[in-house]
Amino acid sequence: MARRVLMVLGLLLVLSANVIGGQPRGTTSMGVRLGLFSNSHNDIDRANSDVKLFASKTIFYIEGYVNYYLLDFLAVSANLGSYSKGDIRFDVYEGDVQTGSFIGQASVYPMQLGLKFSPFSSQLPLKCRPFLEGGGALIVGRETATMGSTYIPGWDGSIGSETDFNWWAAVGTEIPLSPAIQMDLMVKYVKTNFSGDIAGIKDYSGVQISIGIGYVKPSHKKAGKGY
Repeated sequence: MARRVLMVLGLLLVLSANVIGGQPRGTTSMGVRLGLFSNSHNDIDRANSDVKLFASKTIFYIEGYVNYYLLDFLAVSANLGSYSKGDIRFDVYEGDVQTGSFIGQASVYPMQLGLKFSPFSSQLPLKCRPFLEGGGALIVGRETATMGSTYIPGWDGSIGSETDFNWWAAVGTEIPLSPAIQMDLMVKYVKTNFSGDIAGIKDYSGVQISIGIGYVKPSHKKAGKGY
């Protein structure tokens, strides 16, 4: 079975090379994506939680990216994203008595590294270049408080943090606007499951839908052939 999979992948790579890849080898592209992230899980995991979450499942997302093309159709992809679950309230108890509360934020920072596969070039309408991406990710989640009814000397507002190593996969298309500028449309799934909770939630898996704008720096040897 594994041999068949490798043979199919090898055939796809050969065919991709024959239809001209997305960018010339050595090209670097970098930019920013803005969009929405929809959490597939938004229920408080802890019974009788002291955390009150006011955010919805769908929230604003921002991501910076860099791609470096090893081959005309294959690039290394690095992404750094950020999104916040919005305002949360942390209640402080002594035994069963509430003694104070804090208002803060629950933020998640996905750091992703993977491969980008572009099997087609500008023979498609509008010179679209469809692509597939995927790889591994380090996801960091943080709880911080910005204001509250209880003063704690020397406290910097940090409440807790969690990390998770997981995976992500995406599909999208690039649309060149000029030799140096391109936009892209992407749908991405990010798997995230912390061992502890951030704002009472452990599972931050979800779907990101975004639009991006980026700068393309061509290879010195093949400058100008990426458009």
